[in-house]
Amino acid sequence: VGAPPDVNKLYTDYDRFIIVRKQQEAKGKEKDQSSPPLSDWHEDFMGSRGQLMFGKVLGDAFGIHEVFAALLSPTGGLVGPGNLALRLDSDNPVALHGTVHDAGGYLNTFHDVGPGYNYLDSKLEILGADSCLSGQLTGITYWVGEAGGDYVSTRVDAVVVKIEKTLTSARDAVASKINDLLGVFSKKADKVVDGAEEVAEDALGVAESIHDACDKAAKAAVESFEKTSANLSRTMNDVAKDKLKSASNFVWN
Repeated sequence: VGAPPDVNKLYTDYDRFIIVRKQQEAKGKEKDQSSPPLSDWHEDFMGSRGQLMFGKVLGDAFGIHEVFAALLSPTGGLVGPGNLALRLDSDNPVALHGTVHDAGGYLNTFHDVGPGYNYLDSKLEILGADSCLSGQLTGITYWVGEAGGDYVSTRVDAVVVKIEKTLTSARDAVASKINDLLGVFSKKADKVVDGAEEVAEDALGVAESIHDACDKAAKAAVESFEKTSANLSRTMNDVAKDKLKSASNFVWN
């Protein structure tokens, strides 16, 4: 949240927060409304970037620090109704919409100020500004346009990088395991010349275990394929089996 406020600013903001909180409670009783508390479902949302972004939007309206503003409506910034909402990345266009949408709705509901849920004041919205269903279509469309192609491109790149890291990690783990096994066999061969037969048996045991696992995996894959593709032609089944066996052999080799 940047540099913390000095002592005087902190106390001033807190005093303002208490006043706004009293206004919220009074208006809430009048309208039979209350700001939903944050449930255990979203406890990790407290203090998150998404919640503080909502606090920033709301706090600017009152002139108070975003941490205090976020406490006025702890679920603000979650996309959806109260604690039934979804948790999205804070730079997601729908999450950005939800942040401003919630802030506009809060101000209108508990303080009778601002544009309400239809924060773009669009004539396309047919519901009143006090309806949480208002402003959804125009708001989301606006933020998707603001995010542009860069957002989509960045997200796709991030997924590709994540997949590549996962594959690299898996390859490294397999290579490390193989090196460990070879190291064990090598040490045994060096230290116990007379135990060469034992080393050979160990290696043979590992090889047999790998072969058995490979065979089981191949059979299970083929059986699974046959169950789910009973309507396919016999030729296609044979091709699938060959591909599965080739893939299995490649992996284990």
